[in-house]
Amino acid sequence: MLCDGQALVIAGSQQLMTRYIVKLCEDSSSKYKVKKTRYGEIMQGMQLGGVYTFDKIAFNKFLPLLKSEGKAVAEIKFADDPKPHPDAVRLMRVSWNDIIS
Repeated sequence: MLCDGQALVIAGSQQLMTRYIVKLCEDSSSKYKVKKTRYGEIMQGMQLGGVYTFDKIAFNKFLPLLKSEGKAVAEIKFADDPKPHPDAVRLMRVSWNDIIS
């Protein structure tokens, strides 16, 4: 599992996850197996206390699923401001406390 601190990283695509492995772990992505994480797995993990970080693409897939279940979550827009450096990875942290039924 790729973590950002104590949060599990969810990427919008396999290609992006591979890039995050290289950037965040400073390691070869060939040592890792990238697995699709489904919405239900994320929700179950959050209910058990897990925290997840999403990139913009993944969060934009996750939010409509939350809304379709009637969950209220603060809609956060990713800033369009310049990254601090070209290799920066922007992630959004989400935990069960952020989701209100």
